[in-house]
Amino acid sequence: MEQCDVNPAHKAPLRRFIYERVRKLVKAQFVEKDSETRKRGQQYHVSPLLMETDLGTDEDDFASWLHRTNPQTSQKPVINDARQSPSEEGRQADKAPADSHSVLEKKLNDAQSRFLESLGEVEGFQQLMSDHPELKSSLSIDYRSAHERSSRLLGHVSALEKALNRLNGS
Repeated sequence: MEQCDVNPAHKAPLRRFIYERVRKLVKAQFVEKDSETRKRGQQYHVSPLLMETDLGTDEDDFASWLHRTNPQTSQKPVINDARQSPSEEGRQADKAPADSHSVLEKKLNDAQSRFLESLGEVEGFQQLMSDHPELKSSLSIDYRSAHERSSRLLGHVSALEKALNRLNGS
């Protein structure tokens, strides 16, 4: 909490956020749970796979995750920062629709290019594994990771397209 300057009111959600991320790493076999199980202070060990893998995740940061999972917390600032004056907030609200459209389009273009790059990586791994069956076991983790990343990116693209359609329709 102190490292990221997170509001103390969000202590429990931050713990859940970190736990979910660690659980995903364990499931992907990038992190191994210590043999000694503890209720608090569980220790984990980074596997050599993580050192060799470029995660390049597009996962939410804590603030985005918190607003997505707990919309009612939007009244409390997640990060402790200086609040804007009412006049600044008013000026930002006036230009929000035009800015939102351009920001969403930029995010959509970025997500589409990352999706295509990730899809190309998946196809590359498929080709390598079919051309060189002896590499299949060592490439399968990278292939799975690239496949999961491309699936997430496709979800981002879909969400951004829907948001743009709603913005254009209103």
